[in-house]
Amino acid sequence: MRLKRGNWSAANIKALNDMLAGVQAGEIAVFDWDNTCIFGDIGEALLRRMTFGLKFRIDARTMAATVPDRIGGVGRIRIQGRAIPLKIMKEAVFSAYERLQERPGPSAGRDCFEEDYRVFTSGLLAMNRSLEETPGIGCEFAYPWVNVLLQGLTPAEVDEIAAVVIARELKEPLRRRSACDPQRRWRYGWTSGIRLYPEMLDLASRWRERGGTVVVSTASNRRLVEGMIAQTGFPCGEVIGMELALARGRFAGRLKRGLLPNLGQGKVANFRSRFQLGPAFVAGDSDNDYEMLTAFPATRLRLVVDRSSAARIAALARRARTGERGFLSQAIDPRQGQFMPAGRGKRG
Repeated sequence: MRLKRGNWSAANIKALNDMLAGVQAGEIAVFDWDNTCIFGDIGEALLRRMTFGLKFRIDARTMAATVPDRIGGVGRIRIQGRAIPLKIMKEAVFSAYERLQERPGPSAGRDCFEEDYRVFTSGLLAMNRSLEETPGIGCEFAYPWVNVLLQGLTPAEVDEIAAVVIARELKEPLRRRSACDPQRRWRYGWTSGIRLYPEMLDLASRWRERGGTVVVSTASNRRLVEGMIAQTGFPCGEVIGMELALARGRFAGRLKRGLLPNLGQGKVANFRSRFQLGPAFVAGDSDNDYEMLTAFPATRLRLVVDRSSAARIAALARRARTGERGFLSQAIDPRQGQFMPAGRGKRG
């Protein structure tokens, strides 16, 4: 069967149908998940649920120890255009968390509780975003760190929280939201609601119908993404993602042995440790997917979900837009959470 037109550009649907016609049994298509198969980031959504719901199973001292005062020699992070010492932000955020843990609840002093709650929740989420965006720190630290915050929980507890997050985000209207601390030292903004791109679901389904293998490679937690795949019916044979080691039935504060952080070169290494063949098709959206998109000689077609990003992934999108063989770029509509319909915009 051929792909449904959906919101694919005319050039993309032709190239993808041509590719599908030549798929051989066992050939691999590998998809990034967040912002590639879905609009939004399910890993960040889980962190929001853990933060706003105070679902962590670690104390303030343990949580603070997960963030050094200097990371890779960098001691300042970018917050709303300013560079502030990471140590100072840590002290504010984790001190507030410690006070929250010492109080039984808002009834024990509502004003103080609410102030500490706002400092901690907005601060932890803003710090995560800032760690990602600060040169010299970046996603290489931030993405594994988010997973380390799950330590102390059992797999069943994570699965339960994840199921609630996924169900809620799939139904939540798309809208901009924000949180800030009482002194307005930092602000965290996000778009609530997550959507599975139907075009990617269709593409993966057609690939599997042709006898190919569908793999998802994600920088989010593997169990979380597997839960979303189960809820959405995405036809995936294996998920490669971040995984924590287990200690006495609970997640430990370190990644599983033998698994590299699943971003950048780690995506390539983790894929090669599981499969002898390189992927024939790769889809991604960010610099964390650049190596996966370019490292395998067997790759015949590369699809960039173009979010107008800067840096290396933008170069791949430009190659696609100039018509270079083997590269496709698909624009999105961030207001609607969908691919850009054919005929709209200049990209695609």
